[in-house]
Amino acid sequence: MTNNLISKIKSFFSLSFALAKAEFKLRNEGSYLGIFWYLLAPLLTFALLLGIFSTRLGRNIPYYPVYLLLGIILFNFFQYVTTESTRAIRLHRGVIKSIKFDLETIVGSTTLKALFSHIFEIIVFTVFLLIFNVSLKGLLFYPLILFVFLIFLFGVSLILTSLTVYFTDLENIWVFASRLLWFATPIFYAIAGQDKLFVLNLLNPLYYFITISRDIMIYNQTPEFWLIGGMLTFSLASLLFGILIFNKLKTKIAELI
Repeated sequence: MTNNLISKIKSFFSLSFALAKAEFKLRNEGSYLGIFWYLLAPLLTFALLLGIFSTRLGRNIPYYPVYLLLGIILFNFFQYVTTESTRAIRLHRGVIKSIKFDLETIVGSTTLKALFSHIFEIIVFTVFLLIFNVSLKGLLFYPLILFVFLIFLFGVSLILTSLTVYFTDLENIWVFASRLLWFATPIFYAIAGQDKLFVLNLLNPLYYFITISRDIMIYNQTPEFWLIGGMLTFSLASLLFGILIFNKLKTKIAELI
């Protein structure tokens, strides 16, 4: 049974990686700037927000430019993966109808495809750390945070992918919900001293990931244990609920599309 499980996991990652790699190449094929177009949106957002808030909301935040950029990068990663997951079944409708394979692979490939682009964003972030003379030693711990973040994203994507088949308007609803989450998450501001906003963000998984990433990568300090506990709890809960909901609904996905 153990060997069978290991074999399934290997097959899942192998197929997901192959599909993600093919789609990533296809997306950038024929483009002279390639991955730069993916980086353009967060960099323009960064430049705009930095110009507006650097002397206001960011005045008392140490290393505000990198504080802001990291928040944008992590939220952009979350938004891209989850939004793509609401379109995944529709975009792969032909493949699902013609070939029999584990549908979880589509969700896995969506997450990995975003990861490829995210790596380039982290490279850009590293350059900013050097520009603002911030120690790079915190970057050594980012793979651990990223691993937990990927688990969380995969779980959320499983939920959204399966529900989208039953609720066709979920894609538009999620785009709107993501915009609200953008303003609720402390990306371009700090929540210190704002009790109501702090309590609200205790229910916001992104708050934990972004805060921990900033503590480690920018300020080179150990995050508080309750933050780490919250991050792990949201990730495991997301994965468990994602698997449960997806397995319950996936049998009817092929029929409904």
